[in-house]
Amino acid sequence: MTSPAQRRLLVALGVLIAFGLLRAWLYIDRRSTRSEPPPATAQASTTSRAKSAPAAAAPVPVQTGASVVDFRAQVDAARALRNPAQRALEFGRGLQAWIARDPAGALAYVRSLPPGSDFTQGLLMVLSAIGRTDPDRALALAAELAKTREQRAIYSALFAQLTEADPASAVSRLAQVPAGEARDNALRAIADGWAQADPSAALTWAQKLNPADRAPAMEAVLASLVETDPMRAIELAQQSLSGTAFDRTLLAALQSLTKTDPKTAAALVSKLEPGEVQNQASYAVARALAADNPTGALAWAQTLPAGDLRGKVLNNIMDSWAAKDPVAAGQYVAQMPAGPEQESAAARLATLLAGNPTQAIAWAQSLGSPAARSAAVINLASAWAQRDPAAAAQWAGSLQPAEVRSEALNGAMSYWLMQDSAAARNYIFGLSGDTQVSVAAHLAPGLAQRDPVGTLTWAQTLPSADAREATTIAAYARWLKNAPADARAWLVTANIPADTKAKLAGP
Repeated sequence: MTSPAQRRLLVALGVLIAFGLLRAWLYIDRRSTRSEPPPATAQASTTSRAKSAPAAAAPVPVQTGASVVDFRAQVDAARALRNPAQRALEFGRGLQAWIARDPAGALAYVRSLPPGSDFTQGLLMVLSAIGRTDPDRALALAAELAKTREQRAIYSALFAQLTEADPASAVSRLAQVPAGEARDNALRAIADGWAQADPSAALTWAQKLNPADRAPAMEAVLASLVETDPMRAIELAQQSLSGTAFDRTLLAALQSLTKTDPKTAAALVSKLEPGEVQNQASYAVARALAADNPTGALAWAQTLPAGDLRGKVLNNIMDSWAAKDPVAAGQYVAQMPAGPEQESAAARLATLLAGNPTQAIAWAQSLGSPAARSAAVINLASAWAQRDPAAAAQWAGSLQPAEVRSEALNGAMSYWLMQDSAAARNYIFGLSGDTQVSVAAHLAPGLAQRDPVGTLTWAQTLPSADAREATTIAAYARWLKNAPADARAWLVTANIPADTKAKLAGP
């Protein structure tokens, strides 16, 4: 089992270092907690292994017998591997064996590496090993060598190790840490480790820090408090944090509070300033409230400021309700006051009910508000077309008024063209008047994206002159954007009406 200090390093690496490096370190860290294996028997020379390593995907053998191991050759062979993940893994295995036998030699080797992932991986491994027995030397080396964000993750690992053994000792060594990201990492590691063992002592320490150090330490301490006492965490965050640190802590605490007391969380969320914290917390509260009382959740949503957030929260609640009781959800939407929110809710619910088109059509057509009814049938056509585009398109073609019919057809036909282009195009021929013009022109850019010449040829066969012109203009515009030279060359010899050609040619 890994220690808290080792877990801290793994967390830092998972955030800051590439997947291959993390994979290698996970393997090495597991090996380091086991007893050392017995020396391996002598094998082929490491020189021959180094020569064959670059083209091989198989692991580079790591021998542990001190008298026969050429660690440099093993690690160099690993560095020559082409697969990044395999390279990091084998590099880590070889370097770990070297550290176990000759830490000074391993450190000297890492110093000699050029900047890059190998140096970063090696530095983290060597300094972490040195830190277990000589933390002051490890910190001095970190100050000298750790220059990038990824490399400064070593301060998280070193101070997690120190805090696990003795928090006071860890605090006393903060003076050895450079200001900035390195110090923030160290402060967070102390606060996190100390809070796991003695939250009260960690909180007292963090509160007494100077303002520059207080924020990262307090945020880490409060991170452990949000799960057990989110209201206390919110109170302390308001006293001690600001900016993004406050926002992160507040959101985490509200999400934790929502799990146990969604009504209290809802009341707090309603009072927040508009922004990302209120947005994310509102979605969590909406889901929690809707699980027990959808109508109560919808009533709470009305306390949010009118606008995009309230609309999205209402949709989240509607999703949850429709999954459990679509009939009750439909009745609620039908009884909502006419206006934008009813239209949005009707459109959303129609999408959710599309799995049963007969029921969905009956409900949509029963809506008293024409605007809500239009929103519902337009969304229903698109959602239904994802399952049965031909049926959805044919139904959409029967809708009234014409503008609703055209918009519903646009959505349904898009799916039909993807499933059966020939059948969809034939259907367009049967449309009449402005509906044919609208639908054909709407679909033309998508068709021209894949086959501009074919689309323009098809456009000339449409029965309506207006549809032919509108579709030709829409298809040509997409082609001109994608391949202007080819489009203009086609236009020179195109067999299309002169007035249409003039419109395409432009001024």
